[in-house]
Amino acid sequence: MKRTSRFRLLTVAILSAFGLLAAACAPPATGGGPAPVDWSFKGTSMTVSNVQDEVCVLFCVNTSDEPYLITVAFRVAIGAPGSAQSWVVKGSTLPSTSAGQSRTLTGGQQGKVNFPGIAPLDVIDALNPSNKMEIVGTYTWAAEEDLIDSLSVGANGVADIFEDALNDVVASADLPTSDPEALIELVLDLLFNNIGSAFKIILSNIPCLGLCDDVLGGRVYVGLGATGVLGDTINGLLGGFAVPSITLVGDNSVPPNIQGGGLYTLSSPKGFNNQSFIGADGHHKYNLLSGPL
Repeated sequence: MKRTSRFRLLTVAILSAFGLLAAACAPPATGGGPAPVDWSFKGTSMTVSNVQDEVCVLFCVNTSDEPYLITVAFRVAIGAPGSAQSWVVKGSTLPSTSAGQSRTLTGGQQGKVNFPGIAPLDVIDALNPSNKMEIVGTYTWAAEEDLIDSLSVGANGVADIFEDALNDVVASADLPTSDPEALIELVLDLLFNNIGSAFKIILSNIPCLGLCDDVLGGRVYVGLGATGVLGDTINGLLGGFAVPSITLVGDNSVPPNIQGGGLYTLSSPKGFNNQSFIGADGHHKYNLLSGPL
């Protein structure tokens, strides 16, 4: 990842000065810590660009899909042993949707993941070693419904493995407090390098002779528990970083290939639009939103 040294030095200098001022002026700690917030991640709309279910021999049949979202959600505090949690949220299935057709997601169709009671850190909070920054995230899969829900078992297996890996690696790491760029690099390194094996566990679908639900692909969205000046500073840096694409066990398999994703903080809502999920001969695009509950 390319660094902009001059900007980085300026950022560190600003935050260091802010931290010294805060330490000099702030009253003694009362143990209250940063104020918690309730956050969420959800789908807001989707478009079928290419029908996964369609079969064409002389003429075409099954010319529409029944899409839905399934998400492996996780949260963990950096440097807080045993803090990792993971779970699965399955969205409701949309009505049959043809190529070029779009749907607004409502209610259970949004596959909404809730992260309650997160205490995002500002600069002053990060200087206190007793405060641990939480990382939240979603490994979001675009799926197409058939006759057998074969994906939930695999998703729950991935969640269990991923929670163990988060506890082993992220929950035992040290939190950089003086360099926001180093913090972003640490999070990406911990998630996609050190615990890459968690994404690469092969959990095969039960053979269903084409009747099982299909998965088109997955994308990972990671939220850093930062707000205020620290959150704004990190937001200014996020454009230089990206969630990598990772080939896992092949097309139409569990866990699905990671086709990118995004990064955000808990300082303000952030949308991720036109997110492509391509696989199993289909292409679905989703608009997704991170924001307060």
